[in-house]
Amino acid sequence: MPRTTAFRRGRRCALPLAHRSRPAPWRAHEQRLGTAVGWYWFAFTGGLPTLGSLVASATIPMVGSYRTLWLALGLVVLGGLLTLLLVREPTGRIGLAPGRGRPLTTLAGSVSIMRRRPRVAIGAAVRVVSTGSQFGFLVSLPFFFTETVGFSTSAWLRLLSVMFAANIFANLFFGAVGDRLGWQRTMTWFGAVACALTCLALYYVPVVAGPHFAAAAVAAALYGIALAGYVPISALVPALAPRHKGQAMSALNLGAGASTFAGPAIVALALGPVGVEGIVWIFAVLHLATAVAIRFLEPDPEFLTPDAPPAVEDAGLPAGQH
Repeated sequence: MPRTTAFRRGRRCALPLAHRSRPAPWRAHEQRLGTAVGWYWFAFTGGLPTLGSLVASATIPMVGSYRTLWLALGLVVLGGLLTLLLVREPTGRIGLAPGRGRPLTTLAGSVSIMRRRPRVAIGAAVRVVSTGSQFGFLVSLPFFFTETVGFSTSAWLRLLSVMFAANIFANLFFGAVGDRLGWQRTMTWFGAVACALTCLALYYVPVVAGPHFAAAAVAAALYGIALAGYVPISALVPALAPRHKGQAMSALNLGAGASTFAGPAIVALALGPVGVEGIVWIFAVLHLATAVAIRFLEPDPEFLTPDAPPAVEDAGLPAGQH
């Protein structure tokens, strides 16, 4: 008997967990920024896609999709309490901008910096693409794996857990590699190029192998590892505007938020005309485009002199008034 679209979506959803950027990178020495952001993404990936998928794969068969969503709310509350009660690092408790500028003025500066510093805008665009495919696949691949390949819902959720379990440790690895090999080089080869290849593998391996979990798991793990190749971008973009780090980081976060919309939007527009196969090619080409864009993201020479005073914009004054 046919299921409704809403029910099908509910059956295939991973357990959602809330997330917010933490202040860890601000406390790290410039030479270890890649490693610091690697630890942030290690914790993020361990929660939202990995723990969420594992819990959902166990609870959906037992209590159903909607009760699982109530459980998700409880885990979100628990995470918030852990942050409020156990995190003692004082950096995140106060504003990072000198003088604690007005929020709306600071927000305007975070947008205007992409006009004043075009490389920051390029970095934000790279950030959109870097996880755009991930969020697009979370919309399109559940139906592909369950209805075309022949996986069960639980098998798909386990596959998702494999993907992001591999991503967890790769975040740490590529954060450290970026500090040694170079942020741009790491992002280009281990992020952009690797993501393009593994996007295609994520589709063609199950097409060839059928409902063979081990083969699909290898492709999923390689894609999860490749996603981690973009980890150094969280260190690189603030280095493009070292006197405006707060605004540059805001622009980067804007790109991160936009990726959650851009990926599903591409799926919504392209799924009908080109199907899942066409979608994986679109994302592969976009990843290759970021390999070209990353070449323009050279850190500002002033980044090597971190004792420079903060810019006036970060103090809350309108952009350009200095």
